[in-house]
Amino acid sequence: MEMQRAAEKAERTILVLSPDYLKSQFTQPEWSAAFAKDPQGIDRRVVPIVVKPCRPDGLLKGLVHINLIGQDEVTAHQIVVDGVKTARAKPTARPAFPGGAPAGPHAAFPGAQCSLPGTQTPPYLPKLRRAASDADKRRFMKEAFDTIATYFEGALAAFAQTDPAIETDFDRRSAIEFTAEIFTGGKSVAACRIWRGTDFGSDGICYFEGRTGLGSCSAYNEILGAADDAGELRLASIMGGIGLGDLTKRFDLKKLSSDEGGEYLWRRLVMRLER
Repeated sequence: MEMQRAAEKAERTILVLSPDYLKSQFTQPEWSAAFAKDPQGIDRRVVPIVVKPCRPDGLLKGLVHINLIGQDEVTAHQIVVDGVKTARAKPTARPAFPGGAPAGPHAAFPGAQCSLPGTQTPPYLPKLRRAASDADKRRFMKEAFDTIATYFEGALAAFAQTDPAIETDFDRRSAIEFTAEIFTGGKSVAACRIWRGTDFGSDGICYFEGRTGLGSCSAYNEILGAADDAGELRLASIMGGIGLGDLTKRFDLKKLSSDEGGEYLWRRLVMRLER
């Protein structure tokens, strides 16, 4: 509750982006409130700062990022200050006093990368691959579902801010099910139900579009399953996006990240509003 209150009142929300951050299921709710107030990033309420190589997807993709990879601490500090302010910032580090004693060992800044002795080149560190276990896939699908739910909640809130005539409803019914609905002028114009568990196994993510599916209907328009892509788990469309035209060109439906899965299903829901 305290974290939610702080997120709503904070002038800015700083995201320290790394592969671990993007995989966490607890991070997106922390910045969704700030994003809903500034979906176009004009007021810089959400400030993504990249400290390790990663690829932000979904809602984060459109925001301006501050890149600290390879920077030392002093330089990184100045880059952050310049990145969040529109006015020119004064230097934050003063020169060392000539008679002062040498400073002791300083902890390495996370943006800096180690290099080979005698060179400025960081070594190539291979990523070991192993086949994903059933437990790995189950955890991945649970986290992917939570990511998709958070994506929809944030997207609905942001969409409602674009026009006073637009109203939205997000209902997180349980840990494995939620519904989303869009209204214009009080009339429902788009709705869907998304849940985990299909005839293909308990770890699939099902999508059904239309108000008739907001109940306990077991029909579906799409299913996303877990696929092992060279040692990395991704979401894969079971239905193949049949009949979706240009939407299928935007995504590789056999290799979706969790955020891409959320964006793909969200675009399916709202594409009829663009016709």
